[in-house]
Amino acid sequence: MAINTRPIQFRDYLPEVYRTGDGLKLTVQSVAGTTIVVAPYSSGSLGFRAGTPVTAPNSGARTVLAQPIPANTSLLTQIHVQDAAFANSLHAGDTLNIYSFLRRFLQSFETLFEQLEAEIEGTADLASGGIPDLFSPDTTPPPQFAYRPQPGVGGSAFLSYLADWLALPLRPEKSVDWNRQFFNTAIPLFSQRSTLPGIDGMLRAWLKGELLEGAPAPLVVSDLGSTQTDVDTVFQLGVTATVGVDTVLGEGPPFLFVADLITDPTVTALRTPSGLDVMQRAARFMLDSEKPAHTYYELRIRARTMQLPPPNQITIDGAPGAQIGATTLLWQDPWVYDSD
Repeated sequence: MAINTRPIQFRDYLPEVYRTGDGLKLTVQSVAGTTIVVAPYSSGSLGFRAGTPVTAPNSGARTVLAQPIPANTSLLTQIHVQDAAFANSLHAGDTLNIYSFLRRFLQSFETLFEQLEAEIEGTADLASGGIPDLFSPDTTPPPQFAYRPQPGVGGSAFLSYLADWLALPLRPEKSVDWNRQFFNTAIPLFSQRSTLPGIDGMLRAWLKGELLEGAPAPLVVSDLGSTQTDVDTVFQLGVTATVGVDTVLGEGPPFLFVADLITDPTVTALRTPSGLDVMQRAARFMLDSEKPAHTYYELRIRARTMQLPPPNQITIDGAPGAQIGATTLLWQDPWVYDSD
């Protein structure tokens, strides 16, 4: 799901009074009496009142401002202190620190605000992260939310929350990346919900990695109508009448559709009854969720049958040989489940 919009940069719309900082760090250029010329510096917005402590970290000396630094000063080039001896002890290149209790007090609130600002805006260049990535199944939760606890399987709490908005189920036993891919596949199918193509697409996405895939893809969902069987002629005796190939005897019952699933033979879990049971439960859950209320279905599951390995060989095409109930099942006809 592509997100093409980015949020506004909130700091551009807030008064500067909220940008406090911890204090000023000034570099001395020259001294004239109690006036100290400093390298040009943006002083912030709140300003500093007279009496604010001024310290020189190199010497440990301390004094206070003789004159206030006005609020909203765009460029600070000099300060005035009360102690001339302090000023005369300074040398070019020394550092001065000016601290304010009010600034320190407001810094805690500013830190919280900047964390919220980072969540909303994302990266500094606004190219990624933040709110847009929060609402994208590919990226939720964005890195800016990393310090927030993420309970849930695989850290997918935000993804599950986002899916709940669309009443879209996820599979908690699957990985987060698998659920992200399912989410992206399911969104375009919403316009086809409760139709045969929609049910087919949702079922393929829901069982991705468990169904046999090929080109063309095997038929999954059919209502047994002529459009699904590629037959458009009535039955007649003759050389061209081949039932199930170019002719059918009637169509399926009304409101019935069939889901015919073929398991992926490379998935070893689907060679056991327990693995197939998990798959059929997942398939029936999706079919019950997507089918129209007046319809019913027949679910067929076909799995790999038993293959005996040659003598002195324990694998067939890289897969383990037959161990009934462990690596294969002794059956031929598909398991069939009817809807409730």
